[in-house]
This record gives sequence, structure tokens and C-alpha cells, in this order.
Amino acid sequence: MQAFHYSGGGVTIQQLALTDAVGKPFPTILNDWVLKPIGMTNSTYEQPLPKSRERQAARAHGRDGARMGAPWHVYPELAAAGLWTTPTDLAKFAIEVQNTLAGRGGRVLKRATMKEMVSPVGVGDFSVGFTVQKRGQGYYFQHGGSNWGFQCFLIGHVSKGYGAVVMTNADSGGGLLFEVVERLMRVYQWDILDKPVPR
Repeated sequence: MQAFHYSGGGVTIQQLALTDAVGKPFPTILNDWVLKPIGMTNSTYEQPLPKSRERQAARAHGRDGARMGAPWHVYPELAAAGLWTTPTDLAKFAIEVQNTLAGRGGRVLKRATMKEMVSPVGVGDFSVGFTVQKRGQGYYFQHGGSNWGFQCFLIGHVSKGYGAVVMTNADSGGGLLFEVVERLMRVYQWDILDKPVPR
């Protein structure tokens, strides 16, 4: 690999290939293979959002902080943009990644496969599904989310078990996400802040 470009369209083709191969709707596959095994009970790929879940859902806001005309968008490209979840549920996903890497998980993927997901593929910090960076003295997997009226960020230590998930319901939420994560790092003294050991 010589270059990286974000491709929501490419992920949508993967979605189509998976549904064709398995012969089931994408929300059913993800519920059965990922969400349910991890215990992500407040998450769904169903679009539009089921009426029974509307009271749980935040409403979209613009860069100016004002409510958008619609409460949220409906995304047919489910794999790229269709996950409805909560910070707690997304943290369960991050914990599953960490536990599997430590040899204590494996409810969704084998340890060898999970290791591939947190190993850069040769172009910068990009791996399969995550960005992986050395920060301070630690290695972290991370992933951001950005849909119309919403921003989120997940970060987890590859081996030490700490991490965070922060979500906002505004297009301008990016600054807040990183401020919250930065403060969590300082309060809980993550090794991201450790200085290199002098030689």
C-alpha cells in the first residue's frame, strides 16, 4: 500500500459483499456477530431509527449550536455511517478489542485477527479499521466518527486497558471531544503523557 484515502463508498461495497455472501440484512448480521456478543444492547444498524429508540437518541445540531431542521439523517450506507450507539456501548467494543488482544476475549474475532486490526499497514498510522499511534510511551488505537450533526471519538490503549469514548450531538463538537479526552488523560495519568526515558 502506498497511499491512504478515506472511502465510505469502499466500505459500502464491503457491506454489499457481506450481505450477498451471508444472505441476511446487514443490521441482522452485525447484531448477531458483533453487537449482541459484546453486550451492546443500546446499539443498532437499523435505518431509519426504530420508533421505539427515538426517545434514546440525541438530536443533531449545527456548527452554531442550533438544532438542525431534522433530528438526524437516515443513512442507507450502513457500514460507513449507520451505527446508532451510546458511549457506554462503544466503550464495550473498545474493551472487547483490549481483552482480545490480551488473550481474554475473542467473542467477535480471534486474537491474531485483532492484532492485525491494531497493526499499521504501511501507510502512516493507519491499520484495518483504526488509526494506531504511539503517544508518549504508549500505543493507542483510535477511531473518530462524523455524521451530519454528530461527532465522536474512541481511543484505547493497546495493552494497558484504559481508554475513553466521547460523543457530541453537534457539527462543532470536535474541539470538545479532544478537550475531554485530554483532561481524562491527565486526571488518570495515562502513559500518553510520559516523557521518553533518557538513554
